[in-house]
Amino acid sequence: MPTVTRKKAVAATPEKVYDLISDPSRLADWWPRVVRVEDIAGGPGAARTRWTSVLGADSGRMLRLDFRCSGATRPERYEWEHELEGTPYESHLARQAIEARITGDGEGSQVSLTSTNVLRGTAKIAGFSMKKGQRELLDEALESLAETLEPGGGS
Repeated sequence: MPTVTRKKAVAATPEKVYDLISDPSRLADWWPRVVRVEDIAGGPGAARTRWTSVLGADSGRMLRLDFRCSGATRPERYEWEHELEGTPYESHLARQAIEARITGDGEGSQVSLTSTNVLRGTAKIAGFSMKKGQRELLDEALESLAETLEPGGGS
């Protein structure tokens, strides 16, 4: 089960960080490759909120991935899962989730993102390379998050 955690200090209160992370309509502002978010059902920060992220692939194609909030505790924690059932990813992944943990750190916050991927079948041999890709993804997400939360950064 490839699990990766990355952390970064950001110049924003836990409440402000939570407001950004827990709002699916803002994912394109900070989550890598998200071009837009569609079909949001439920409010920002609410458990069981669902949405579709449209991601730009390296090939130029657009990928549509459905997600749902699987846990939320304002302003400390927000978790979302890729809804895999009935998708081509279901044969390779039993679970794919991201958990954000936010703690106060002086005038800012410490943000921790954890990616958990439970692999199926022959995909299990790809765990090492998946960890590398997840580290890069989370580092890019945290950098974009910090930039978005900077004064004048669009938040």
